Amino acid sequence: MSDALLFTVVLALSAAIGTLLCRALSRALRAAPEPLPAGTSPGVGLGTVRTVDGLITVDVECISGQHFVGRLGRPSDEAALNGMRPGVLLLVTFDPAMRERLSLADDMAAVRTAFDQMLVRKGLVTSVQMDLIRNGTKSRCVVTAMRATGAAREDYREVELDLMVRRPAGGQFPAHETALIPESAMTKVAPGSVVDAYYRSSDETAVAVSVPPA
Repeated sequence: MSDALLFTVVLALSAAIGTLLCRALSRALRAAPEPLPAGTSPGVGLGTVRTVDGLITVDVECISGQHFVGRLGRPSDEAALNGMRPGVLLLVTFDPAMRERLSLADDMAAVRTAFDQMLVRKGLVTSVQMDLIRNGTKSRCVVTAMRATGAAREDYREVELDLMVRRPAGGQFPAHETALIPESAMTKVAPGSVVDAYYRSSDETAVAVSVPPA
């Protein structure tokens, strides 16, 4: 599973949090899991459907980086079943003591936190950048200069960006940011491009940009 695919998923969550996968699929599977023992926190991971014969077998990657194979009950709803195909991505939760038994994740706060941690662990964003994206002020910025450093992480390329960031209340300020950009989206950070930016009004020295894969 590529890091670009993970990045696409987390951006999709931010943009349309209410449309987690398919509502019909969620309704069909939510009744299957049993409650966790008191005091037990569910694990959260990204699952990729492997097979749909009988039980639905899913490859899961945890936020810790561990991989394992779990299973979901076969849904009785025909529409939900048709949505289950090899390669489909699922956000899943599990009991750490019985992690082979999966259920669809419906706690969006937990899912978002899990994927944020996964992106930071993989080195696609820093913890400071993620904090700005989640808790900072969203704005737009114009790329005034871009230089590729030559560093890369799988299908991401590191670039240094000079930016002119617009303040929502009016005005603008210059900023400099080093970020990993999907290789397929490098043209989106060419000089003159406009991209999303996040910062804190109390500290304009730190800026994070968000550029999804093309």
